[in-house]
Amino acid sequence: MTKTTFTLAEAADLLSCHAETLRRAIKIGTLHAARLGREYRISRSDLQAFWTARGGSDLFGSGEAPLPSTRVASPLPAEATKGKAVSTQLKLLDEISH
Repeated sequence: MTKTTFTLAEAADLLSCHAETLRRAIKIGTLHAARLGREYRISRSDLQAFWTARGGSDLFGSGEAPLPSTRVASPLPAEATKGKAVSTQLKLLDEISH
């Protein structure tokens, strides 16, 4: 069964952004959403239109809406990422994985 509407949290997870980012887009009118009480519901087509207008590719290429995933924390400790260049982070990640 194809999912046709998304909560703000589901949409944010799908786009890998914060829910407040989408809430602001709704308030300024760049993302269309229906308000149900205190919650928003975003249609699949409106979410796709918002995403492609910002240069994103097809979210639902197979015709099925993927289920929102759980975000995974970085394998690097916070101390390792502060003030470091990306190349240094990649070197550390490579050392950890080998």
